[in-house]
Amino acid sequence: MDRPDQELAELLNTLGARLSAAPPGALAHLREPLRALRARLDAVVDASASPHLGEGEAHFRALLSDAIGCVSEGFVLFGADGRLVLCNDRYRAAYPLLSDHLIPGVRFADLLRVAVERGAAGDDLGDPSDWIAERLNRHIRSGPPTDHQLGDGRWYRISEHATRFGGVVKILTDITELKRHEEALADSEARYRRLVEMAPYGILIWDGQRVRFANRSAALILGSGDPEAMLRIPLVEATEFDGVQRLFDWLPPPGSGLEAPPPVEARFVTAQGALRELEVGIHPFAVEGEAAWFLVLTDITGRKQAERAIQQAQKMQAIGQLAGGIAHEFNNMLTAIGGFAQMARRAPQDRSRVEQCLTEIVKATDRAAGLTAQLLSFGRPGQTDAARPVRVGAVIDDLRRFLGPTLGERHPLRIEGAGGGAVVTIDPALLHQSLLNLVLNARDAMPEGGPITIVVERTDDLGVTITVADTGCGIDPAVVDRIFEPFFTTKEPGAGTGLGLALVYSTVARAGGDVEVDTELGRGTVFTLRFPTEDVAEPQDADAPGLDAFGLDDAFLLDAADDEMEGLSMAATVLLVEDEAQVRDFIRLTLEDMGMRVVCAADGSEALRAYADHGGAFDLLVTDLVMPQVGGASVARALRRENPDLPTVLMSGYPPETESLDDLLADPKSGGRRIVFLRKPINPDELADTIHALLI
Repeated sequence: MDRPDQELAELLNTLGARLSAAPPGALAHLREPLRALRARLDAVVDASASPHLGEGEAHFRALLSDAIGCVSEGFVLFGADGRLVLCNDRYRAAYPLLSDHLIPGVRFADLLRVAVERGAAGDDLGDPSDWIAERLNRHIRSGPPTDHQLGDGRWYRISEHATRFGGVVKILTDITELKRHEEALADSEARYRRLVEMAPYGILIWDGQRVRFANRSAALILGSGDPEAMLRIPLVEATEFDGVQRLFDWLPPPGSGLEAPPPVEARFVTAQGALRELEVGIHPFAVEGEAAWFLVLTDITGRKQAERAIQQAQKMQAIGQLAGGIAHEFNNMLTAIGGFAQMARRAPQDRSRVEQCLTEIVKATDRAAGLTAQLLSFGRPGQTDAARPVRVGAVIDDLRRFLGPTLGERHPLRIEGAGGGAVVTIDPALLHQSLLNLVLNARDAMPEGGPITIVVERTDDLGVTITVADTGCGIDPAVVDRIFEPFFTTKEPGAGTGLGLALVYSTVARAGGDVEVDTELGRGTVFTLRFPTEDVAEPQDADAPGLDAFGLDDAFLLDAADDEMEGLSMAATVLLVEDEAQVRDFIRLTLEDMGMRVVCAADGSEALRAYADHGGAFDLLVTDLVMPQVGGASVARALRRENPDLPTVLMSGYPPETESLDDLLADPKSGGRRIVFLRKPINPDELADTIHALLI
């Protein structure tokens, strides 16, 4: 058998090997033709001396060509001399520029020259020798399969195999669809990578040990693109912990079986030392089959700053509204005080007129004191010092007796429900005032008349509800959210202060309850007050507040004038400490009217010197609490260390709980009986009674 026949035999072996390696079922249609072709080749070899050899070889070549033509891959065989021995149509289709030259006997080098002539190497190729040499070298040298886009525009994986006799077998596998899928996948990955990189929020993948991925936004937010530096970034504060931790230390290990933590807000310091605020969303993820956390970082620094600015603006607006309301109310009171004082001054000889003016001045000061007390109550958390167990029914009965003449027949007051025996811990005066405000608002909402209903009911959770309902005009939905704001009112100017509902809300809230309002224009309003009840012995009816305890109406406050200080005169030496000159003079005159000798001091330091100068010979200490330098509480503590039995009156316009007076008001040496607290403004009769009780 000559060299071409050997090449054909080897090609047949190659085909058989590829057929054996093919998956089951693939190329099954070629098994029988190749088996027959092999048998025919063996017969040709055995009959090599036969005169009929030429006829057998031609038949063999026809069979081989037919078998290769049935294969979906492109096949070509070049002999050792570089000439083409055999190729199929699939191979020719891959090279449309050379298809007419792909015939047995053509040299590979000649094919390359034709390709150059027909533009396969490009139009700007000068000397084609290097291009031809490179492809000749690649043709001879068998290497791993390579991918190329050929002349028909399709992609092929070209496998080149050297034969034992110096020839070359090339197999072209069409991978165009595979390339399209790869390109589509690459485009998709590139698109999603661009989306991730361009996202305005940071994206991090953390496997519990290191940062596996961080997009550009994450690097900008954290101030560093270095994964190691990211691990060292400290969190100053977060919703999940107190103190300082590193950025990732508060996360549970990925894959620990714990649920992903909810989104958290945190404040952290960037690598450049800038303080920023961050919202972190946490989601389970997997990297190379291992559990990880997928973190979404949103920089909320700007939003938080804007929120704080809005809150500050709202606070300033509320303060402005509060200040305006206070100024309005106090201007009215000062007008009355100053006006009546001037009237009395113009006619001092007219005793009845002077008494009338003084009476009106006292009324105005009482109104100012009541306003101050309400303002202080709005900002005081918890119960007031006057809170005690109160039977709700007793307060409402007292309210009914008080309001009967005021409401009249046009606004009948109905009391319903079986919860009147409930006991609530509350300041009874504030509860009385709150219910009074609601009833009077209900009356004003029904100018043509209508019933006002108060219902007291027990609740399933052992609480109690008090509802105050009317059938009046209702509240505009546009303002219903503002009705509890101090000094907000829907009434005409001068008809209301805007403090009534604010007092209701603060009173109920301090008692541990809440307030709801249900209203509809033209159909009325229902206020519901919910209170927790106390499991205590029911108080006696005497604990119910009397009308004179509330300061609600001047007609119920003013009694006939009498000289209550008569009979309280006593000889005593008093150390009076007050930094406000007018207040100091007022209290000094009050004490001197009682027959006392008064030594005055304008501040705490002066008081300590006066005490030392007089050798501690004082029977009573009367001191303001809030003063510059040394305050009244410090003075009291210092003097009672010298004289533990020294009776003391502490005065302040602030609530006692803001002054840290527990050690004084519960003095174990005196059982607290020799120290009392009086709230400003000071009533001279109350001061006289208090001092008399301390000294007798």
